Amino acid sequence: MTRDGSHDQPVGVSVILTVKNDADGCVQTLESLTRQTRLPDEVVIVDGGSTDQTVPAIRTYEAKLTNLRVVDAPGANIANGREIATRQARSPIIASIDAGCRAAPDWLEKLVEPFELDETVEVSAGMYKIAPQTLFEEVVGLATMRGQLEPVDPRTFNPSARSMAYSKDVWKRAGGWPVWLGFSEDTLFDHRLRRVATGWHFAGDAVVHWRPRTSFLKLARQFYSYGTGRGHTQIGASDFAYNLRNIALLMLTACGVWLSPWATAVAGGLFLYFFVWAYHRKAVQIVRRTRRLQAYPMTLMVLWVVMISNLAGYLHGSWQRVLQAGRFRRQLEWYMTA
Repeated sequence: MTRDGSHDQPVGVSVILTVKNDADGCVQTLESLTRQTRLPDEVVIVDGGSTDQTVPAIRTYEAKLTNLRVVDAPGANIANGREIATRQARSPIIASIDAGCRAAPDWLEKLVEPFELDETVEVSAGMYKIAPQTLFEEVVGLATMRGQLEPVDPRTFNPSARSMAYSKDVWKRAGGWPVWLGFSEDTLFDHRLRRVATGWHFAGDAVVHWRPRTSFLKLARQFYSYGTGRGHTQIGASDFAYNLRNIALLMLTACGVWLSPWATAVAGGLFLYFFVWAYHRKAVQIVRRTRRLQAYPMTLMVLWVVMISNLAGYLHGSWQRVLQAGRFRRQLEWYMTA
């Protein structure tokens, strides 16, 4: 039985995504949506002010996808874009995906199925897999994306907005997307949904394929942004404090090299323990997966870049939180308790 009590009509679902200046990525996503075993009832795309051929590229799919709509929202951040798309969507179920992702043919069917089988389900957490084209991209994906090396715990897994679905009712009760947050908005949205949703389902077979970052610079920018969002919300503060302490200890002992020869050994030991041994197991797993020995030092470098850029973003976000006289703190308190 479906949510409206009908036995022969599937629950309505709107697919939403946000985009800005990513024509190729949008085409890849839309093409995968045309090949779904369960087609969406509508697709709502919020464009944040593209200046390239993104919108014309989207328009070419109007004949292939039912009720494809583009909403112009220049300057909107990702959270605001998702909020606008959800608000304008006509279906009771919202399925979220990111531009640039390629949905498996049964992605939407598997993602929406829990809502049709159980009326109490309000959130369906889909999964994602990496689609690398180089060894570097494969290492980045395996090292940074949950569920690629080891299975996730369905009880605690919080989905990325690149593969998740939620009811409009739970979205309303959650207070919508945190539009005041520029980065890591889906992490906070997940935390909010955990508080208000009565039915949470892990749809591990609802998969989208996603290409990891292609260079160290793009990787650093990605995790700097993530870190900035975490600084605004202070989610995961203990992890950042741990990494900051380790780096501070290493720098202090390194400075002491000029005073004592023993400081060199201490600094070397700290580096090996905190920045090599701590990542050794994951690096070995990635070597075995890729069957490439050069993946070991590459994994270490990737994780160093991720840690440092993430920490830098976190410090920046935390400083902004202080400078703006508690705005982020007040917004967070209101959002999580409203």
